[in-house]
Amino acid sequence: MVDRYLPALADFELDTDEATAVEKALETEKPWDWTPEDEGELMALKSAKDKILAYHLTRHGGNCCYCRLNLNGAGPYMTDREHILPKGKAIYKQLSYAMWNLAAACKRCNMQFKRSGHAFVVDADDPVRFQDSENYRFVHPNFDVYSEHLIRLEAQVDTKNLVIFVKSAGSEKAAYTHDFFALRELQVDSFDRAQGLDGKVLETELAVKVRDLAKQFDQ
Repeated sequence: MVDRYLPALADFELDTDEATAVEKALETEKPWDWTPEDEGELMALKSAKDKILAYHLTRHGGNCCYCRLNLNGAGPYMTDREHILPKGKAIYKQLSYAMWNLAAACKRCNMQFKRSGHAFVVDADDPVRFQDSENYRFVHPNFDVYSEHLIRLEAQVDTKNLVIFVKSAGSEKAAYTHDFFALRELQVDSFDRAQGLDGKVLETELAVKVRDLAKQFDQ
């Protein structure tokens, strides 16, 4: 199911020079890593990649498509252009610039956990199923509605943080995604330890609301 509130993948467009550069890249051995010798083509390909990243960040509200970490203003040291089916495997090479196979992810999710494997794919060899949500064990950034499986609840006041992941009851994708990306490691609650000298808990109304929301979901 595609979230109708997100910018549609079909609405994404490249200009003529960008599209031409992408076509040439797809004729090479490593389409995404190809470096054109022509300066104009080089700039056009860079522009296409920048547009792809910006569009996918918009689709996910500036957050990582897997853990929902806020990536607004994070830049390239924290943000990756994510290839869901890994571009390094021959069977997926021609999908290097396919918008449905691209997303925006944080470095942690992409480089530490997902990397270049494809164990999350049910049938990794049948191209007919590559655009089928049911062919993916985790929440697919483009074929699934994230909030129907997982919700990240978060509050922060200065150095005090509260992060909770709510898994939808009965969602196998929620459970798989939660385990695959070790989202439990991101959960934290330092508000209950934020006490001043007088013993007064420095817990804010925001933190209380986040906990109350989590309780509503039986978390």
